Amino acid sequence: MAAQNSGIFPENSLAGSIVLFGRVLKGNGFMVSIPAVMDALTGVSCVGLENRDDFKTVLKATFLTRQEESALFDRLFHEFWVNRPADTETDESGRGEKFQGISGPDGESPDEGVFLSEEGVSDSQEQEAWNAKPYVIYSPSEILRQQDFRDVPEGRDYWMAKLVREIAAPLLRRASKRRRPVNSAISLDFRRIFRRNVKYGGQIYELPGLSPKPKIKKLVFLCDVSGSMNAYQKFMLRFVKELQQLPTKVESFVFATDLHRITPLLARLPFRKAMAEIGRTVRDWSGGTRIGRSLKKFTDHWGDSLLGSSTVVLIHSDGWDRGEPALLEHEMAKIHRRAYRVFWINPLLGGPSYEPTCRGMRTALPHVDYFLPGHNLLSLERISGTLRGFL
Repeated sequence: MAAQNSGIFPENSLAGSIVLFGRVLKGNGFMVSIPAVMDALTGVSCVGLENRDDFKTVLKATFLTRQEESALFDRLFHEFWVNRPADTETDESGRGEKFQGISGPDGESPDEGVFLSEEGVSDSQEQEAWNAKPYVIYSPSEILRQQDFRDVPEGRDYWMAKLVREIAAPLLRRASKRRRPVNSAISLDFRRIFRRNVKYGGQIYELPGLSPKPKIKKLVFLCDVSGSMNAYQKFMLRFVKELQQLPTKVESFVFATDLHRITPLLARLPFRKAMAEIGRTVRDWSGGTRIGRSLKKFTDHWGDSLLGSSTVVLIHSDGWDRGEPALLEHEMAKIHRRAYRVFWINPLLGGPSYEPTCRGMRTALPHVDYFLPGHNLLSLERISGTLRGFL
């Protein structure tokens, strides 16, 4: 296809063209799988279309499995993307064929011609679809897992709630089976029994045992609901609500210019009603941010009961702060000194070029143990996985 000013092919046929190119490769003996096509789509979305060499490198890295096929790949790439007319697509037989967009479920047109399948599609159905249609099976859950929360379209609440529950489920199922060695316990540590009693010629004189390891007894969430966090509040609070079911004590607060405890609302109300009630009672919702002042209220009113060696504190904020840096630093140092671990979850950290240059973030970072992104479902999975190590 001839190069154009905005890229090497029309933007609205990107996914379809890549899939068709995969079929061309497959027809010429390449081992092209559906996951490889999905990787190619993801890679191209990252490098863009401005540079043809970068584009070719992505496709070659995902589709080429044997070095001896490199020359054939180069020839097919040139024939497919450079030499053919701009208004046609080429099938695996080499004949020109106009690419037609595929409608998604409910008559919606998927972005860039990617067909959204319902969950539960079997491997045989996927293979049949691959052989019959020029599109890739790509489930809504996979799209939503990678999508930035600010880009999640309206009407996806069901899928998002379902996926957040799946992310929280391993935490909820986790039983406290990890144990530590002690000198006396109901449960015996047979490895240590044998090792210790070797010096007695095999006679059993010492009976070391096992007891449960100390585990985290409290999780404290402090969620920024100022205006700059509007796109992310709902998803983090949904995640927090799921974690309210943990046997561990979970306390939840929101803050903007002031701090508000919302644990009872998340614990007893359905999520939509809880959000409506929080929006009604939290008067500084979507306002400015006074992080230091909010943290001071937390340590003054709840620090004695919630902070301790078995508490993990999670702060969800982009770090934009209009308060006094000295107050923020003092309160962060106090929380970090008294808690077991401090997480700072920043949705902006998911951006490839993000640097913590704002004043609030720079002030807080020296007192943070884990600095994690919180911009999509994959980042929530990472948070969940990290917490599993403490529960």
